[in-house]
Amino acid sequence: MLFLLSEVYAQSQAISGKVTDAATNQGLPGVTVLVKGSATGTSTDIEGNYSINVPATGTLSFSFIGYTTIERTIGSATTINVALNVDAAQLGEVVVTGYSTSTQQSFTGTAKVVSGEALDRKNVSNVSQALAGEVAGVRVINTSGQPGSVGTVRIRGLGSVNGNRDPLYVVDGVPFNGSLNSINPGDIESATVLKDAAATAIYGSRGANGVIVITTRSGRGKASYIEADASTGTNMALLPRYSTIKSPEQYIGLSWEALYNQGVARNDANPTNFANTRLFSTAGIRTNYNLWNATAAQLIDPATRTVRPDVTRKYDPENWEDFAFQNAARNEVNVKFGGSSGKTNYYSSFGFLDDQGYIINSDFQRLSARLNVT
Repeated sequence: MLFLLSEVYAQSQAISGKVTDAATNQGLPGVTVLVKGSATGTSTDIEGNYSINVPATGTLSFSFIGYTTIERTIGSATTINVALNVDAAQLGEVVVTGYSTSTQQSFTGTAKVVSGEALDRKNVSNVSQALAGEVAGVRVINTSGQPGSVGTVRIRGLGSVNGNRDPLYVVDGVPFNGSLNSINPGDIESATVLKDAAATAIYGSRGANGVIVITTRSGRGKASYIEADASTGTNMALLPRYSTIKSPEQYIGLSWEALYNQGVARNDANPTNFANTRLFSTAGIRTNYNLWNATAAQLIDPATRTVRPDVTRKYDPENWEDFAFQNAARNEVNVKFGGSSGKTNYYSSFGFLDDQGYIINSDFQRLSARLNVT
């Protein structure tokens, strides 16, 4: 028995090496190194290095998600270095769920990926607005028309009656609790929306309302590059307005008549006086909103319930809409540069957005800067 053990030991040898990406020459962590036809194997470290004891005869198999599997005969070599090529067909079929991987055919969850190119086609201030109309079952409600406002996102309806209904945002693997306005949509590589129980299985109760996984851009696997883009646009009203009250005189006349009718309904002895004393007060229109050179009694003719023709204004603007609305400009500039060399990849971006709203004094500005070196 001692002779046989010595013979087996003599036939095994230690092999080490490094597994890299053929395109970038960077080490690949987590690559499975397996002796073909056996259970003997290991995986590469964070730098792509590995070490394994193997028999003198046999074949080593190197496999990694999204890459073509390569086999190498062991022979008498003590060092085997391997460069893996990306398998585009396999990469398109693999779905990473957070706790395992699966093919698209066997994946039973619901996940939708929105590419960065789809987000770039929209002139929006944040990712919540960019997701509108991109994913089935995802509803984006813009509760405010102010530029830069974050929309309310609901994935497959309401998940709670009184509790939090917002989805969990995960940016580059880290739960994100800040404002989405701080993330420049130009820095987003992709956004994946998890809509069903798979989200809860990965992220626990925090994913009960769905999860939006945001992956930002990096320079990994790319030659050095510089990109610059600029866009400009106009915020303006193109749809015709509904028929509204045409003048301040018409508005103040209807307000006085409403108070007059209220006095009648209360059986007031003098409904005219009831309306006059309340028109410019906390019960009606505040005193500082009186733009006429007259009191309420001097302003309204009780017989016609309209403004007397001889009353003049304190000031006379030509168009009241000009005091509330404007045709405003939206300007955005982004500069990005990145790339990879050897074991290092880098990405940096600078962006500026100035979005003036259609309503006067409603504007949004964002100055963003990002640096990622690995």
